[in-house]
Amino acid sequence: MDLPPLSLDQLSAVLTSSPTPTDLYNNLLDYEDQACLLPTTGSKEQELLSNFYTTFFFSHLLSDQICEARALTKRIPRELLKDSSLQNCLLLLRAVWQRECEQVYKILRELPWPERCQPVVQSYESYFQEKTLKEVSNSYEAIRPAVAANYLGLDPAPAEQGDPAVIEKFIACGWRWDEETRLLHPKPIITAPPKDSRLQSELSRVMALISGS
Repeated sequence: MDLPPLSLDQLSAVLTSSPTPTDLYNNLLDYEDQACLLPTTGSKEQELLSNFYTTFFFSHLLSDQICEARALTKRIPRELLKDSSLQNCLLLLRAVWQRECEQVYKILRELPWPERCQPVVQSYESYFQEKTLKEVSNSYEAIRPAVAANYLGLDPAPAEQGDPAVIEKFIACGWRWDEETRLLHPKPIITAPPKDSRLQSELSRVMALISGS
């Protein structure tokens, strides 16, 4: 069946009708051939392509396809890479690739993104924070609060001072706070079988607690 023509409205429809990151990736992959054939000189076409490639890029990150995301940036027409949104994608890719967590949050939160792409940008921030929580919880036996805060996109200054409100966010994850050593002791997260939704529900609860004010 032929795809509807690629347009800003159709891109929005794909975003809202894709229930999972994998669905979003596959649906946008179907449109890449159309995107490759569009001219890159007109302002309307440039806006459409900027939104398309930015959304497609995030669908790669959300489905944990970092190498494929790098390959995508090589396929984007060179003249489009001057676009601010796609420049931001390149900066984000470098930060994700190099595991510069503080920079990842800064790019996602502070740099400008197209309005249509805001939902997928916010989804990736939540995904990255959740993924990093798992990694930190399983990698550290003890960690300074400021370091943990940087990993999870929190303000490190009050964390370093042992602010009870910040420390409580980590305790809500099952971590333990040692007042004497001023160290947090993460609780390992055991990955559940794919069909078991309990871990995902628990992580969603924990991330809501961490992200809350």
